[in-house]
Amino acid sequence: MLTKKTMATAVTATVLTGSVLGLGMASFSAPAQAASQSAAASETTNPRAAEILNELYNTAFKGEMPQDIEGLKVNKSTQSDVYNKIGEPEKKADAGNPFDLYSSNMGNPGYGFSYNKDNTISQIRYFGTGVERQQNLGGITPAVLSEQIGSADQILTVPHTNETDYVYFTGDYELHFVIGSDQTADHVNLKAK
Repeated sequence: MLTKKTMATAVTATVLTGSVLGLGMASFSAPAQAASQSAAASETTNPRAAEILNELYNTAFKGEMPQDIEGLKVNKSTQSDVYNKIGEPEKKADAGNPFDLYSSNMGNPGYGFSYNKDNTISQIRYFGTGVERQQNLGGITPAVLSEQIGSADQILTVPHTNETDYVYFTGDYELHFVIGSDQTADHVNLKAK
């Protein structure tokens, strides 16, 4: 019968040498490569992030965004329509910020609305959720954009930031995925062409 110390030595030798007989070398590259490939694949196939991305893209053709604000349309709906649907913003637009801002809470996404002179919506900004961000905008990368909705119609650099703007033309509208330095979507803008 083997003692605990003998068993521990045998297990240690097996782990270090990669063999019960103590012959050969351990190879850790294959499992590391598999883990790396698995992580890369899961990055591009996060089901909830892909679902959000497709909802954003599909509703953009109507000049709208999905979920709680669906039905509010760029250049058609007014500030009063927004307030009636989702209430007054936590932070109203001012000289330093042209957007009425609604923060994310309890898994609900945050939004921003800017308005034309006639008080119709000029732009809708989607900030996603703060909780489980990987299931939302944090799971949207340039690779996911390409995989899910194809190549961008334009790629712009956002002045004074490390952000890149991936622009998709959706009929009479433009959908902008603003990608931060971490290579995930920081926010999404919808406006008329």
